[in-house]
Amino acid sequence: LIYKPADDLSLYASFSETFTPRSGEQFANINGDNERLDPNTFTNYEVGVKWNIQDRFSLSLAAFQIEQESPVVSDIDNDRFDIIETETRGLEAQLEGHLTDNWHITAGYSYLDGEQANSDNTPREQPQNTFSLWNSYTVNEKFGFGLGLIYQDSSFADNSNNTEIPSYVRVDASAYYKVSDSLKVQLNVENLLDKDYFPSAHSANNITVGAPINATLKVTKTF
Repeated sequence: LIYKPADDLSLYASFSETFTPRSGEQFANINGDNERLDPNTFTNYEVGVKWNIQDRFSLSLAAFQIEQESPVVSDIDNDRFDIIETETRGLEAQLEGHLTDNWHITAGYSYLDGEQANSDNTPREQPQNTFSLWNSYTVNEKFGFGLGLIYQDSSFADNSNNTEIPSYVRVDASAYYKVSDSLKVQLNVENLLDKDYFPSAHSANNITVGAPINATLKVTKTF
């Protein structure tokens, strides 16, 4: 449902029920009584507002609650799955627009408060706070650059909350140059400060390591 009390303001509310089927290694062992073939199920309630502020900024705010039931890899036996029910309440905010004619920013923040049914444990891979900021600056018609960061709170790699994934800050950068109206060269650099970080985890003994400093050079030609 969407309601527009003004041309630059929208209020909305939504409800959804979705599911994701079993796949991949989740079929490694389908014996037993843990309903291993059942899908992940999600119920989502959300309300929010979107506001265009004086043609220079746009602001989005949302509050939501997600109820999830899913078979996940057991913390005790990787060949077994446990049925985990979780409930997560959260807030999201995003601000986008121009500070000056040449300086554009995008900032986002989210807050998550989740718990597993019948326990005080936090769902795995659920940081309480995340924040992102991206700045892009146009120097002239040919050259521009960008700089931003991503922050993520600590979280847990397992549903038992015994293994913690530390918080991290990652800095990224970019620059482009228009050689001509039809040729553009762009350089994107990820993890500019070459920090060690762990963005996600599959289980307590399978934690993803973030890539070290890396760059991508892109050349675009239009005809």
